[in-house]
Order: sequence, then C-alpha cells, then structure tokens
Amino acid sequence: MGTRSNAQHGSMTRRDFLALGGSAAAAAALAACAPANTVAPSAPAGSAPAAPKRGGTLTWGQVGDNTLIDFSLVQTSSAYEVAGNLSDGLVAIDPDGNLHPWLATKWSMESDAKRFSFTLRDDVKFHDGTVFDSTAVKRTFERTADPKTKATQGAVYLGPLDHVETPDPRTAILVYRDPHPLLLLNLWQRTLAILSPKQLDTLKPGEILTAPVGTGPYKFVSRTSDGVVTMERNPDYKWGPEFKQNHGAPYLDTIKFRSILEASTRTATLESGESLLVEDLPDADYARLRNDKRFAFVQVARRGPGYGFLFNTKKAPANDIAVRQAMNWAVDRQAIVDRVLFGVHQPLVGPLTEGVWGRLDDLEKTIPYSGDKKKAVDILEAAGWKVGADGIREKGGQKLSLLLVEQPDYPKNDIAAALQLQVREIGIDLKVQVMPAANFLDFVRAYKHDMCDTRGANFDPDELRQRFSSSGVGTLNYANLTDPQLDSLLVKGQLAPVGSDARRQVYADVQRRMMDLLPMLSMITPIRTYAMTSRLHELRADVTGSTALPMTDAWLDG
Repeated sequence: MGTRSNAQHGSMTRRDFLALGGSAAAAAALAACAPANTVAPSAPAGSAPAAPKRGGTLTWGQVGDNTLIDFSLVQTSSAYEVAGNLSDGLVAIDPDGNLHPWLATKWSMESDAKRFSFTLRDDVKFHDGTVFDSTAVKRTFERTADPKTKATQGAVYLGPLDHVETPDPRTAILVYRDPHPLLLLNLWQRTLAILSPKQLDTLKPGEILTAPVGTGPYKFVSRTSDGVVTMERNPDYKWGPEFKQNHGAPYLDTIKFRSILEASTRTATLESGESLLVEDLPDADYARLRNDKRFAFVQVARRGPGYGFLFNTKKAPANDIAVRQAMNWAVDRQAIVDRVLFGVHQPLVGPLTEGVWGRLDDLEKTIPYSGDKKKAVDILEAAGWKVGADGIREKGGQKLSLLLVEQPDYPKNDIAAALQLQVREIGIDLKVQVMPAANFLDFVRAYKHDMCDTRGANFDPDELRQRFSSSGVGTLNYANLTDPQLDSLLVKGQLAPVGSDARRQVYADVQRRMMDLLPMLSMITPIRTYAMTSRLHELRADVTGSTALPMTDAWLDG
C-alpha cells in the first residue's frame, strides 16, 4: 500500500511506477469491467425496499473546491453539484442527450437561430417566495452577459445575445445578434440556471453570490467556516423534468457537501461512515472495496475535451511543435492506465473523449497507446534538441525543461507523476507543481505555465471552441493557441445545423487539425467512480459524466 499512497500524493518514484507492473493482470481484469459510457449502481447487499423512503441526511465528500457556487460562475464539478441542487434551467437534458421541458414548457427557434421563444411554467416559485416569470429569465441572462459579472463559461454558452423580450410573464424571447443554433444544447448547464430577481436587486454589478436563490429541489441553508455547505429539501418542488422518476419534492431532508481534496482522506471518511457518498474514489480503493457489501458504486465515462494536459503554445520550449509531438509519442498511456490507474480508465490520444458526438475514433490509431520512444527521440534530434551532459536535452543554450501546473485532482496527479518519469527517458525535464484552484487559475490565465492540466465536460464538440479558439472566447484557451484555420472551422461547426452530416464533417476536420497542431497531450477517457453506502439509492450522473444529476430521486434506506 505504500507505493499507492505515494502515487495518490503525487510523489511517485520510478521504483513505484515500475513496481506496479506486477498488478497488470488485476488491472486487466478491472478494465474488462470498466464502463465505456454509463454504468448503473452496483446492486447493494440484500433486497432493496419496494418504495423510496423519505428523510435522512446525506453527507457528501467532494473531490474539488465548492466555494464558488454563484450559478453564473460555477467552474468545478463539485460546485456544479452544489449549484445543480439549488437551481433549475429552462430545459433539461437526459443522460442520453435528449432535450426535455423544465422551467420552459415549450420553445421555438426562428430567424435562422437568431430568435428563441420560450413558454414558461406558471406554478414555480423561487426559494425566497418570488414568482418565477419572464423577468427572472431576462434579469439572469442580462447578468450573465454583463462583462462585469465575468461569467466566462456562462457567457460562451449563452452566446451573442442582443436582448431579451418579455411580452408577458409567461413568455421570454431571446434575440441574438448572430445565429446561435447551439443555445438549446447549452441551456441545461448550471451556468445558465435562473436566479431570483429579488436577490439580483440586492447585488452590485460584478458582485458574487455566496448563497444563491434558485428554484431547485433544495434550498441553501449555510456554509461553515470549514467549508461544509448545507442545503435542505424544498417541500414545494413539483417541476422536476419528465425523465426523472420523482418530479416532486426530493426524498432526502438534508444534504451536506464537504470539499475533501485529499483522496485518502475522502476514502477514509467513506469507510468510517462520516461520508455516505464520495466522488472520484481512487482506483486502488475501488479495486479494494468493490466487493465490500457495505458499499455501492456508480461509474461513468466523463465526456468532453481530452483528459490530460495542455501546452502553452506561445512559450518556449512548448511553442516548438517538435516538443509537443515528441511528448505525445513518448508517453505510454496504456502502461499508465494498467500500472498506475488499475485499468479503470481508457487510454486516449485524440482531442475528445469517448461518447462525445462527432468524435473521430480513427484518430486513436495515429499514435500507439504504448507510445514509441524511438520516434520521439528522432523527432527531437531532427529539431536540434541534443542531449546534454546531465541527460537533459538542450538547444541554443535552452534546456528542454517544462513546468506543468495542476490542481489537486485524482487521477490527474498520478498521471502527471508517471508522465514525468516517462519523458525523462527521452531527455525532457518535466517539473510538476500542484496548486490550489484559485492560484492555479491566476497562474494559467497569466500564461506563466509551460503545461497545465485541462478539464471541462460536454457531450457536444463545441466545447473545443471554448478551449482552443483565439477569437475572443475568453480565458479558457489555456493552450494560448492562435490558429486561423482552426478558428474558422470551430465557428463553422458552431453554426452548422445540430446533428447534421455537414456538422459532423466539420468536427472531423477540427479534430484532424488539432492533431496537426497538438496543443494538448490527451491521456485518458476518465471513468469517474462515485462510492456510497449501500443504503443510498438512485444516484445518476448527467450527460457529461462529470457531475451527478440533482438528487430528487436519491433516497436512504434506514
């Protein structure tokens, strides 16, 4: 267990990495059980009661920071899960990617996707008693679009909004300067959830909400000094989306969210009973606990941009395409999955994970999952990077040394530690630094990094526009990439009819162009593991696989 502990803390040694090779057989067995997309919870011991029970408090150990829960500003998956239980959107989307009515009962798209009309429910109230109507939609979206709010991701999802019309309380009309055909695919996102206009009246421009008031199945109660967020059931809730089993008030009385960044601590709270549910159970712990009848598990593939790392394409030495190519060829993704990650995840080469619409599966054959260090060396040699006396390559007096910064995150921290060892074998000095979320964002937004971890989730490939476009999308382009050809393709894909063959072809071209540029070092399609007491039932993940759906169906037995 000592080597696994080191891996979880990001301090894996070469001996640790190689010693894990003996677990390859066990890893292969786990890989055979690993899900490609979504897996239902494992069956708990004994027979489940015939009907859900009301009551109880769910203690939830989260993997990431959950401080920023202002709907328009949420970024981490943990904050999404908090915000998601406090709020509702105009439309909902089920785990298969199908749209459903939510706060809007119906909608229409006109004028070549420049005008969207929504008919709103007339039986919804915010947690502060304010009646939900078109004014709330208008005020929320105007705040999201306001640059002072700094709702980077929310503003991208909302698109080039010109104004919102409210001809009557039950009708909201979004009018756009330019076509925005992806709006309906974006409206379910928490960053576009509707806020109480009464609460918005109390805010100054740019002020951040710490206790947002929504219409969701749970109400915000408090946040303690040590970061425990408490919410209680909304007894008046009766407008859950139709694909949920329970459309009314949730079964649980209370949910307590606690951010527990340290993976081993999170697991310890599960085993002690302090946490009844934890996110991102480490793979070693899943292998150890998967047959323990005290627990049940939900595993789901996370859809979105490639899970791995980004290069700062304008900062030496990562601005050299040869360096980016060599690292992509050198890494043995399969060994990392098998020996470090216990076979739970799937290796990945291309820019999109499994399950994203329009993913070009053929790209997975362009670079072998096992890597090719000889080819990587040949690329560096041809580009003039020669091995120095200390074993590190250099060129023109510059060492081939890169700083990779990342947030505390399993399994990415373990992947970075293994990557560090692998590229050292071809003469690259990779330094890894783990930073808290706030420091990380300040650092990468200033483009001080050579490499950084990448995250983000979406079942639609337009997510690549947010991550790699240079045309004013905002600070999510941490690869610092500027490529007119890619920019043009991303805009073309954004405007193409949803689901069309033409749009699929555009994104095939996008993915091929990204493989030419290689601003990323994709590593895995991650399989996210929720671990919980076997007394907890009906937890489901959303369409992206990155967060749990609002907990209206979930209930505790006993």
